[in-house]
Amino acid sequence: MGDPLRARLFGYGVPYRVELDEAGAVAPRPTDAAGEAARLCRALHQLRGKGEGTTDGDWVYSLPFGRCGIQGRPREHLIAHFCVEAYIDMLSMDGVKTQPLAAGEIADIELGSVVRFRARPLEHCCVLVAFQTEDRTPLLGHAAPFTLDGEVPDDWRERLVKCHAAFDAAVARASDGGHRSLLEHFLGTMAEKLAGDPEIAAAQEQARREGSYVSTNHHALFGHQRTLLNEAVLDRIRDQDEAVFRFPGMFGAVAPLFSLID
Repeated sequence: MGDPLRARLFGYGVPYRVELDEAGAVAPRPTDAAGEAARLCRALHQLRGKGEGTTDGDWVYSLPFGRCGIQGRPREHLIAHFCVEAYIDMLSMDGVKTQPLAAGEIADIELGSVVRFRARPLEHCCVLVAFQTEDRTPLLGHAAPFTLDGEVPDDWRERLVKCHAAFDAAVARASDGGHRSLLEHFLGTMAEKLAGDPEIAAAQEQARREGSYVSTNHHALFGHQRTLLNEAVLDRIRDQDEAVFRFPGMFGAVAPLFSLID
């Protein structure tokens, strides 16, 4: 077996700070890429046991997103840090369920579903999500924000509002199974776009070669991921180096670290 991280998409994210109206609709708090890079660095410093941050506010949310799955892969693993409470809301063909996350718990994202992460931060902390996906097919389109019409706005604020409204609308139809056609369209469109892509096949072959699909030592792999964080990497994130910083992403401001071991 090789090194599973060489085949994985992995890193950290600080989800979007949001406001919720009386009906639970999501609206973004004002920010920009520079502010989110600084916020992500504060959270990563806290992960390394250095420094104290500012409290995020009441709630942070990811984008609702999903992936269709190719030959039953890849699974995605998440750990939520610095949360008073954290949840994954999942919409699948079976309906809606909400999974609470305990501190340090590794959660698995199911294929063929749409999920969103939400959490409330500890005082003086930013919620931080560590993620690992078993292969890098999401970089090739094997993950997408959830909308009902397939159109994703370029503006991150409009995207956040539209995707959460779509998720809420689909959830509202789940009681009588009306959400299934929406999921089938979303996931089916993704599968059609990916079918026969040689880059997808190559990414999956690399994952098999490195043992990523069969590895079960998730805590060790997340520990390995953390060792890649040092002051030089944090400086690059703060400077918005595209290799290690992206905003907006599924988890808000994201630090993808896989390029550090290529």
